[in-house]
Amino acid sequence: MGHETSQESLQAPEGMPRRGFLKKGLLGGAVLALGATGLALRPGRELPLPAEGLRVLSAREYAVVEALVRRIAPVTTGFPDPTRDIPTALNVDRLLATSDSTVAKELKQLLGLFENALGGLLFGGRVTPFTRLEGAEQDRVLAEWRDSALAVRRTGYLALRTLVLGGYYGDRRAQLATGWPGQPAGLHDPSAQKWKGEGPRPQSNGSPPPGLYASNPQTKEER
Repeated sequence: MGHETSQESLQAPEGMPRRGFLKKGLLGGAVLALGATGLALRPGRELPLPAEGLRVLSAREYAVVEALVRRIAPVTTGFPDPTRDIPTALNVDRLLATSDSTVAKELKQLLGLFENALGGLLFGGRVTPFTRLEGAEQDRVLAEWRDSALAVRRTGYLALRTLVLGGYYGDRRAQLATGWPGQPAGLHDPSAQKWKGEGPRPQSNGSPPPGLYASNPQTKEER
């Protein structure tokens, strides 16, 4: 299955709110701003970019995602490799391209904060960018975010983990490895009109046919 086919199967991660999911008050906004402004203080690891090109991520953000994929996505017997067999980091870029612009912006800021040497110094006493840490040190950084007393860090960890796993399991090959045959044909219509909660839901977007739930006089009597 090619990248474009994988892209079509990607959906927004389950449970990810559309707007402002990281900015829990002024502290969340300030922390994210730190990631955006301090990213260039120390250079991170550089990686070759995918031949397909990137739509949302910058080269540095792509390198951070690739590092996260190596720590979070499964490397298990019987499952495709998340870096060689499945272009998980590229899938993440495509997933962000289909996301709400506010969500994509916050996740890009979060990736900057993860990589940021200044953020590492503030939170963990480290001055080395995330992508230049050894694997065990990267695992410790992720554990610190997961178990942090700051809600914005815990939320950030869950958001990035969800994003990486979404990029991996959104691929048909990873789905088949779990034993799930995939969604039935015709269940998902990529050309269906999007509904943002304003006005009636379009008929092509899961709205029931007219009259399907019309009141039944006999049912009313039974009540």
